[in-house]
Amino acid sequence: MAGRSRVRATAQAEPGASGFSAETLRFLKALDFHQDRGWFQAHRALYERVVRSPMIATVEAVVGGLARRKLPFTGDPRSAIMRIHRDVRFTRDKRPFNAHTAMMLSRSGRRESIGKFYLQVDPRGSFLAAGFYRPEPADLLRLRRAIVARPGRFLAMQQALKKAGLALDPEDQLTRRPSGFADLDPRIDAAVRLKSFFVLRDLAEPEVLDRSVLVKAAGDFAAASMPLMRFGWDVLG
Repeated sequence: MAGRSRVRATAQAEPGASGFSAETLRFLKALDFHQDRGWFQAHRALYERVVRSPMIATVEAVVGGLARRKLPFTGDPRSAIMRIHRDVRFTRDKRPFNAHTAMMLSRSGRRESIGKFYLQVDPRGSFLAAGFYRPEPADLLRLRRAIVARPGRFLAMQQALKKAGLALDPEDQLTRRPSGFADLDPRIDAAVRLKSFFVLRDLAEPEVLDRSVLVKAAGDFAAASMPLMRFGWDVLG
């Protein structure tokens, strides 16, 4: 890997751009190892070819696949692709680069839209996610109150997720009930302590490296996540 030539980033994939490859994962591993701006600039052309261009094409393919299935997530590469550069202003971790590439879609295609679909390609483990990650305090309170007010509806949503092989991720939650929530139905106690409401699906490497398989997996996952998305959108608008 040599040369310091730049490839100008565009919002269109190169003609005939291929999907992700073993070279994509090797580049991300190397980036994680070096975590150096000079190294990245020296290998930027390779990044554009094996990471960014395939991600642009993947956004377009996934959005097209979701639209054909009438699933309400959309976006374009200009807004959907997450930055490879990390924002280190408010964290102790000063590594300058993400060692993965990712995309985020929403109902409107805008980042500020509530409820997201997410795909991360990562040598350490790729995955799909959908839901409401760390909503604003007022929105989180509305979700919690909706669960308490209509527990049957919430439990039915959980059951629908279960039938599709999904479950709310339990890791991002309070150790105690939030203030103002007492004497809860034990079936919803854990849900009221959640700080995020989202589902995950791990992706095996062969799924990531075959675009048609990846697009189908993304569509199947988005469809399976819809009970959660409809619940959240009905509450939050």
